[in-house]
Amino acid sequence: MAIYTHPLTPCIPAIQLTFSESAFKAILADWQSAGTDDRFKKHFALDFPFLVSYGVLGFLVSTRTRLFQNFSRPIQSLLSYALPVAAVADAIENLMHLYFLSAAAPFISAQYLVAGVVASTKWLLILVFVCSALHACYRRNPGCR
Repeated sequence: MAIYTHPLTPCIPAIQLTFSESAFKAILADWQSAGTDDRFKKHFALDFPFLVSYGVLGFLVSTRTRLFQNFSRPIQSLLSYALPVAAVADAIENLMHLYFLSAAAPFISAQYLVAGVVASTKWLLILVFVCSALHACYRRNPGCR
């Protein structure tokens, strides 16, 4: 997916982290002028299976391995749902972006704000999971120090 969407400048996370119609449309206009806007529309065919994969993988890694064994039980539980919730947020964000691209009707500004907040939540949960996993690996493996 990264190779396929590489020609998009600015990159896809830039449009994901927009919170207004003007910012969203400005990025689309950049892509249209470069002739790359079709890549954004087509990347969703890869992104939906990808989000299911990372959601399931995060849950399985959290619950079927001893990666987070040094964390308290409540933290372990929260971490086990971090990537599945991020995947749900990603799906909501994708659906909102597809709606923005396909519908001709004007949208209220709050919809763009919601899409940006949902995308930010997704990225924050992914960051928390990855940082927690790196911290757990670092604590378990003295050779990393």
